[in-house]
Amino acid sequence: MIKLETNNTPNTIYFKNLDVLRFFAVFMVFFAHAYEGWCGWFNKPGILTVNQEYKEFTFIGEIINRGISNGGFGVDVFFLISGFLITFLLLKEKEKTQKIHILNFFIRRSLRIWPAYFLLIALTPLSIHLANAKSPDYLPNLLFYNNFHAIKINLWQYPFAHLWSICVEEHFYLLWPFVIAFWPKKHLPKLFGGIITASILFRMYVLFAGWNPLYSYLHTLARVDIIVIGASFAYYYFHNTITFKSPKWLRVSIYLLFLIVYFSTPVYSYNTLFEVTIKKYFFSLIVGYGMIHFLFNPNTLFKLPFLKIFNYLGKISYGMYLFSNVLIPIIVIRFMYKWSSQNMYLYFFLNFILTVGIAAFVYHFIEKPILKWKKRFEIVQTKR
Repeated sequence: MIKLETNNTPNTIYFKNLDVLRFFAVFMVFFAHAYEGWCGWFNKPGILTVNQEYKEFTFIGEIINRGISNGGFGVDVFFLISGFLITFLLLKEKEKTQKIHILNFFIRRSLRIWPAYFLLIALTPLSIHLANAKSPDYLPNLLFYNNFHAIKINLWQYPFAHLWSICVEEHFYLLWPFVIAFWPKKHLPKLFGGIITASILFRMYVLFAGWNPLYSYLHTLARVDIIVIGASFAYYYFHNTITFKSPKWLRVSIYLLFLIVYFSTPVYSYNTLFEVTIKKYFFSLIVGYGMIHFLFNPNTLFKLPFLKIFNYLGKISYGMYLFSNVLIPIIVIRFMYKWSSQNMYLYFFLNFILTVGIAAFVYHFIEKPILKWKKRFEIVQTKR
């Protein structure tokens, strides 16, 4: 039996490889958005299609297309990480001080999320000028109800389309410190189960009532269940009740099964009862299982190369998520069209380099200095 190993000290909480997970999550989303952008502006990639008309995928092309298009699942990976980390830190704080310092929690989350977020909003006039886009609605993003607004207008507004996930997390942060502070700790699993059940019932209602499927994709209640699953992992890890005794062959088998299904069916589809209730938990629970193994199981499947690079990219992953989607039409209009180029590899290269460059700049000159202030409000010290 392999017990969870911790990288924590009595004074500092540190989860090794968490930033690596953040990078892979953001890269999934980045690549999916960039690929969808290419298909939208230039048609399907020729290397994946049957002929030069770019209309029909080859058999292999269909598999690759499905896998890339499912990259939005990286958002759920972020949700799992957030639910796990936030819940664990709050449980540690309550253990240490017998209470939750709620104001300090809100200040910490604001200092972490808001600077880069509001920078993107402040730069929106420049973005829509460079992308030749229409002016979006600012208020839903300033007040963090973008996801509800997108459902109402049935439209993804540039450059705010992807900010719905930030809004879902902000809604979670608004309530969760009160939950951990005042809900009896031994009854938290029942609450977690109740929230997940409510999320499933809500998506069922959306299906049977014939509502816009965007409710199941964007509504906070429809998506918070994955964050709560991450919180459940944190609860059982905190109480040292999770152990692993999975041999490598079993883990490899589970991951291979995941990949087979991942590359053969959409992660997000809401047309049947199975799709709105059970389907996404197949993906999220296996990823959660793999996440916990990756963080805590010393019996690793393999050694990941370029670990320092992945760790660094994980540190700037928030900026990558924010700005990569904004850059897509700008790169097409200001570079690809201007150079009369339809070189897909150049397009992806420019997208990645500019995304990493902007994210690194924002991290070092905006996020990092502000995060020093965040330390002043930490009850439980953390390290990245």
